[in-house]
Amino acid sequence: MKPLEGKVIITTQPADQGQTLTRLLEDKGAVVYHLPMIETKTLRLSPAQMRELLQPNLFQLIIFTSKKGVKGFFENMHNLQSNYLLPSHMSIAVVGQGTAECLNHYGYKANFINPGKDAEDMAQYLIQKAISKQDNILLALGNRAPDFLEKTLSGKAFVKRINVYKTILLQEADEETAGLIRQGKTDMCIFTSPSGVYAFKELFGVISELPTAAIGNTTRKAIEDSGYKVWVTAPQPSPENLAMALEKHFEGNI
Repeated sequence: MKPLEGKVIITTQPADQGQTLTRLLEDKGAVVYHLPMIETKTLRLSPAQMRELLQPNLFQLIIFTSKKGVKGFFENMHNLQSNYLLPSHMSIAVVGQGTAECLNHYGYKANFINPGKDAEDMAQYLIQKAISKQDNILLALGNRAPDFLEKTLSGKAFVKRINVYKTILLQEADEETAGLIRQGKTDMCIFTSPSGVYAFKELFGVISELPTAAIGNTTRKAIEDSGYKVWVTAPQPSPENLAMALEKHFEGNI
């Protein structure tokens, strides 16, 4: 018998981002339903903005906290110069292995990959390993991304934040899948971003008995702050680690 055999699991990831996690869960026997709570769109920066950001020797480090940030930044770069060539001196830091793998699609390898679980770990890692007061740092984020990294690193170097994608909270949900939640027929509801949590709460209110899982500490905090109990948190923010944590949870090992 597979470890998640027959478990009804709902993922709230955007429609275009849930393939890996779905495959991992279905391989373990789960019945997976999709209930997207957000969608993302690249924000178009002006050519003048991009030229300024790509000036030689202006920024020593660019930080990406998500695959969406990578995609949004390089789409804007390609719109300007029809290629993905960063200034040669610029280093790249990312949060999560998934973000690092997305970066590879544009021909780059991350110089720094957060070894911890969240933005707080990332900030401390970069302060210790990567930045000095003489550095200029570029943060490529979404419009709803928290400002923790920006505030924390600003005390150690010059930091400029740009929003390269926007997150849209969805107002409707598939009725069949929503019914599973309202009727208590869900074994686990997965969240992979704070925005997804906030959109879910807007739509459903607080369902006190809903079992929830978080892909990382930032999302876990958003779930708890919204009035839900978190049953499972991935040890590292990736689909593979979340699937493993869910398997251990249902086996009773955690």
